[in-house]
Order: sequence, then structure tokens, then C-alpha cells
Amino acid sequence: IPLISAAQLGKLRLVRLLVEGGAQVNERNQRGETPLLAACRALRGDQSGSSMLRLIQYLLRNQADPSIQDKTGHTALMYTCMERAGPDVAVALISASSDRCMEDYAGASALVYAINARDQDTLTVLLDACRARGRDIGLHQL
Repeated sequence: IPLISAAQLGKLRLVRLLVEGGAQVNERNQRGETPLLAACRALRGDQSGSSMLRLIQYLLRNQADPSIQDKTGHTALMYTCMERAGPDVAVALISASSDRCMEDYAGASALVYAINARDQDTLTVLLDACRARGRDIGLHQL
């Protein structure tokens, strides 16, 4: 699917052309990935200051749904935590109302992935967002 491939490769101009041309921003491939999921899965380390963050923000502004899960139950926020993409991407997803407490099919949440990745900055963003929603984080969620 061209839009998913363009998003995964970080090609913002091509993503814009495809979206403006009518490509479905929440279309899925055989793995259940949307363009947003593919972009977040492709993040590596601290790329978040680069064009990938702008691409993710563009998709979110164009109604990309951050709560969609792929066939393993992972969300864009989970991939962001797994790939240690940094707090900027996490903030963008949370601002678009990504459910940080959602669990994948193995029962792990974005919080678990941030802890496993030892990404303190992103973990702080997630904990602050949960507190802002009035949710205490219990040990059962970790």
C-alpha cells in the first residue's frame, strides 16, 4: 500500500501527495498496520527531532487514529516506546488522545514498553499523562 510504504520510509512529501490525492489515512496492510503504525514502528532511537516527527504530526492532523492496534495488538504509542523514539513523538500521540493504558494481546501497555526500553523521558511523559487524567498507576498495570 503506497501510503504505508511512504510513511514507513519517512517520505513526508510523498505522504502529503498521497493524502491530498485521497489515500485513506487509516488503511491497513496485511499486518494490520496503518501509515501511522508503520511510521512509529520504523522509528529508530532519537529520530523524533527529524522529519519522522513532522510526518507523524501530519498524519495525526489528517485524522490518523492513534488507538488502532495491529495484528499483535500494538499501537503507535507502544512502538514509539519500544523504539526509544523519545518524548516528542509520545506527546504528539497522547495529544491526539492515544490511550496510554491500552494493552496489546500479551497484556503489555506502552508503560511496560517504556520501562523495558529504559526510556526515562518517555516514561515520565506517560506517567504525567495518566496522572493528568486522574488515573493512578497501580502495579497491576506494570
